[in-house]
Amino acid sequence: MRRWLAALAVAVVTTGVGIAVNVATDLGSNVWAWVAVAVLTLAAAGIAVWTTRPSTTPASTEKHQPSVRNTVTGDVTGTVIQAGTINGDVHRG
Repeated sequence: MRRWLAALAVAVVTTGVGIAVNVATDLGSNVWAWVAVAVLTLAAAGIAVWTTRPSTTPASTEKHQPSVRNTVTGDVTGTVIQAGTINGDVHRG
């Protein structure tokens, strides 16, 4: 849901900036048109910050680590390594 809301906000603010710039350049000396350009540009920056910040809710995998079952069936020759996450280098001896 947050992705769609962010995309909609970006679309609305981008359209608003485009319209405000068009009106401001047509009117030239209208202060309010240039204020609208500045406000909408700052709104676009705020949305960019909002969409790039990490989520405040922890991921579901961080809450509950699933049990791991490693099963090797059949004829296997050589080294078999199964793991969910491997940190660091893997050395085969």
